[in-house]
Amino acid sequence: MPIDSVKHSIHIRRKKNAVVFQNIARLWDIGRNAKTHQELLDGLHPWNAPITLKFENLLPLALAALGIGFMLFIVIQPDHGWAQLCFAVGLAMVFWAYISYEKDDPLEEVIAFLETECIARKYQLAFNRQPQYISMPLNNLQFIGNLKRMFPVFKQGSLSNDIQTFASTVWEDENQQQHQVMVFHYHYVNELKVRDKDGDEVTVKEIHKDLWGVFVFDIGIHGLAVSATGKNFGYPYSFPWHSSDIQTNQKLKFYGDNQMEIAKLLSPGFVLRLADFFQNREGDLLFHPSHRIMCYLGSTDLFKVSSKAKRIQDVSALRGHLRTFKLNALENLKNDLTQFLK
Repeated sequence: MPIDSVKHSIHIRRKKNAVVFQNIARLWDIGRNAKTHQELLDGLHPWNAPITLKFENLLPLALAALGIGFMLFIVIQPDHGWAQLCFAVGLAMVFWAYISYEKDDPLEEVIAFLETECIARKYQLAFNRQPQYISMPLNNLQFIGNLKRMFPVFKQGSLSNDIQTFASTVWEDENQQQHQVMVFHYHYVNELKVRDKDGDEVTVKEIHKDLWGVFVFDIGIHGLAVSATGKNFGYPYSFPWHSSDIQTNQKLKFYGDNQMEIAKLLSPGFVLRLADFFQNREGDLLFHPSHRIMCYLGSTDLFKVSSKAKRIQDVSALRGHLRTFKLNALENLKNDLTQFLK
């Protein structure tokens, strides 16, 4: 009987999706309880249960297609009662398909959570924590506000300038020299305004932009700003400087807070190190005039995950993704910056 087949399909679908929800709950527990990256991976294997992470939605999709087919009868005979009845039945079928369809949001949320946990453990990133270099920690709002006020690159938005995400870590170079580092995501918003027929300014839209960068603490260089984006920083980096190398001048712009000091600092060897650092990237590098803090800011997403996994539909694929993924941009910046600071 067709009705028996439908009831059986509904039963199978519910059973399969219940397994997926059980797996999602188990993944949340593993992510919360794991202390290390390897411990999290070990929690995913062996699984000793069905490993599926894909919702079964074939029945709602078939029901929606059938409902749309019923609704189309209203186009053929809009005045007939049977067509109107078919439209109502089809609408009910589409509505039922909509509320029965299992969205991937719970899966995407738990995978994003596990990615963040693995990033923190694999790259020793302490999210929302201030660097150990800070002897008297402030609350995070004050701490971020102080950092933004130190550098003019955080005034790019006319509406807002927010550091939305930050994480502290320690980078060590090949000579075991350690650097206190804070990786961050900077988001700013500008208004696009035009004048109406009466000459009044009207906001057309808001333009949202994102940049990523690092603060490095306890740095001995002071009062220098270097831009590979053609930016003019203004005060306190008020004095431009030009290299004797034409290619370097075309690629980089140099500014300092003191003409004599910047001339001493920018020796041919130091300029070459800067050119090497900016060889494969664009951005801005600033050293505070009085505080021992350096800021790099660029357009490359330092938190972007690079993975070989195309689609994650089971626990095995998820474990492979979490085991092999990389933050390529962050790794490259770490290598280049520690090499520059040697």
